[in-house]
Amino acid sequence: MNGSKLFIQLTKDFYNKDYFEGKNRIAYDSYARADGLLNTFATWTNQLFKPESVLDVGCAYGFVVKRFQELGVPATGVEYSPYAVSCAVTQEITEGDVRDLSRFKDNSFDLVIGTELLEHIPEDDLFKAVKGMYRVSKRWVFLLICTAGTEHIESRGGKGDPSHITMKPRWWWGSLFHRLEIKQDFPKEDFANNHQQSKQMKWAGRFFVLSKE
Repeated sequence: MNGSKLFIQLTKDFYNKDYFEGKNRIAYDSYARADGLLNTFATWTNQLFKPESVLDVGCAYGFVVKRFQELGVPATGVEYSPYAVSCAVTQEITEGDVRDLSRFKDNSFDLVIGTELLEHIPEDDLFKAVKGMYRVSKRWVFLLICTAGTEHIESRGGKGDPSHITMKPRWWWGSLFHRLEIKQDFPKEDFANNHQQSKQMKWAGRFFVLSKE
C-alpha cells in the first residue's frame, strides 16, 4: 500500500463535489443518478432481512436510508464526506467514520449496511471497522465490497478509484471475518450474490452477510 493512496483515503476533502459529480473522472459519473438503483437495492434488502431498524455506514446522500424509511423501517446513516452529508436526502444522516461508531450502543440496529465501504479503509484499520459494525448490529451486517479480480461497474473502464486502497479477493475477506470469529450467513449471501440486480450491476460475488444468529 503506497503512501499516496493512504493520504487520499484519509483526507475527507478527497470525497468532495468533484468526486460525487464525476468531475475528477475517477469515481461516479453523478452519484445523484444512483437513487433508482439504490432504491431497488434497499427494497430487496428489506425483503431479505425484514429488519426492524437499519444503520447504513458510508451512506453518501442517504438514498438507502430514505428508502427504508419509506418502507416503514426506522433507519439512520453515517457518512464520512462532509460534502455528501450536505447533499443528504433525509435528515437522519450524520457525519462520522466507520472506525469510530462509539456513539451507538451495542446491538442498536437489526441490520447494519456497508456498501462499497471497506475497500476505502486501510488494511490496518479493518479489524476496528468490522468489529465496530458488528458490535452495533443486533442480527446482521450486510456488506458489498469491491473485490480484487472481479469486474465491476465502478471500475471506470478498469482504471478504478484510487481511494479503493484495500482491494482483496473474496477468500481474503472471508479469512478476515474468520479471524475475527464472526460467522457468515451463506444462504443470505447466495441470495444476494445471485439476485438479478447483482448480476446486472456486476455485484455478484461481492456480497457478504455477517450474522449474530
